[in-house]
Amino acid sequence: MSVRLHQLRTPMAVLVALCACSLAARAAWLGEPCRSPCRAGHDHLVIFDEDYYVGAARAIASQPSPAGSQYAHAPRGVDPNSEHPQLVKMLIAGSIELFGDGPFAWRLGSLLVGTIAIVGMFALARAAGAPPPVALAAAALMASDNLLLVHGRIATLDIYAVAAMIWSAVLYLRGSVVAAGVLVGIGACCKLVAPYVLLALALFEALRVLRGGSAARWRVWGRAAARIAACAAVAATVFVALLAGLDALAPPYDMSAGRRLAAGPFHHIAHMLSYAAHQTSPHGPSGIASYPWGWLVDYKPIVYLNIDPAQPATGLRGIHPAAHFLGMINPAILLAALLGLGWALCRLRRRQEALDAVPLVGIAWLAGTFLPFLALSLFWQRTSYLYYMVVVMPGLYLLASELVWRWRARRRLVGAWAVAVVLGAVALYPFTPVPWG
Repeated sequence: MSVRLHQLRTPMAVLVALCACSLAARAAWLGEPCRSPCRAGHDHLVIFDEDYYVGAARAIASQPSPAGSQYAHAPRGVDPNSEHPQLVKMLIAGSIELFGDGPFAWRLGSLLVGTIAIVGMFALARAAGAPPPVALAAAALMASDNLLLVHGRIATLDIYAVAAMIWSAVLYLRGSVVAAGVLVGIGACCKLVAPYVLLALALFEALRVLRGGSAARWRVWGRAAARIAACAAVAATVFVALLAGLDALAPPYDMSAGRRLAAGPFHHIAHMLSYAAHQTSPHGPSGIASYPWGWLVDYKPIVYLNIDPAQPATGLRGIHPAAHFLGMINPAILLAALLGLGWALCRLRRRQEALDAVPLVGIAWLAGTFLPFLALSLFWQRTSYLYYMVVVMPGLYLLASELVWRWRARRRLVGAWAVAVVLGAVALYPFTPVPWG
């Protein structure tokens, strides 16, 4: 018994230390950058899409907005960012009412939920049957990835959605289908990409059945389909019911039409889907947009915010300190993940070889969350951005961790790669004094 307790306590202690380090790294300089002299909440800069979500939260909380900010002229008490569900913006609004209109209030939720996502990454790997070292590696990779570090710090929607997706998958793999569906529904009220996890779980069930070789396979298919259908039904019910409640508390407002949306959650859903359908790039991506297949090679990183006090850009004078918020996947993690994907696919083709659930979950997650973006881009010319990979990355973390575990005997190679991961995390840290230019 004492041996088992020791075996349990050690990974948990490492996980706690890992989460503490990640939280400290994300919370450091939380209020920066700021205009000099930095006296009021409005002196702090919003970063990237924070402009939309913080602006919407101010409107929901009936707080004044600084001139020139998003939704400064929107009516108070409504959600002017009606193209997305209200849940995250309402959480930010509540935080503003509790702590005041400043960066701590805007970003506190992302700090906490980012940590929950890292713990969830560990739990997901364990639920898939991974040994503690693999689960810790998956959590460490998430904590070391620039996408998690930035989105786990700034007030955007993606970190909330991915945390709900991860924990819904954990519950599903542990047999709690209804609870998993509840979390998917809540995640969809954060951002509409959350239900992609249902496709990932369906693909996992399919891979598991195909690998099983059961004589009564049709019965196995039936049970798997029933689990997915039940999870999806619960998710849809929770999503619609919760969205109806959110619409009552913070009515969605159409800024382009200058009026509130028609009552009822289905009108809001139709508006969100219509808005998304019109975000297209028929002549190819421009600006910060990119094709999904480019994401797998870190093509076209996004500069969320660049502050160079010595050579300030237009409108960014008198702002300190130097900062470089970059939307980019840690290259060392991406390399190991792609190698892990290739290795897992090769093993998947060899039907006679035993294959545990970790690579199956990794493959299914990658396919279920990445292929929808790919299809939308190919067939409907939907505009897409590299930071969409935030919800795709958990599958790649699993595949990379599994590969490194299998290659652990090659200590020098694995050690060199681990050093590269750390160096990448340091170099991409927003406040690292690297001459980015």
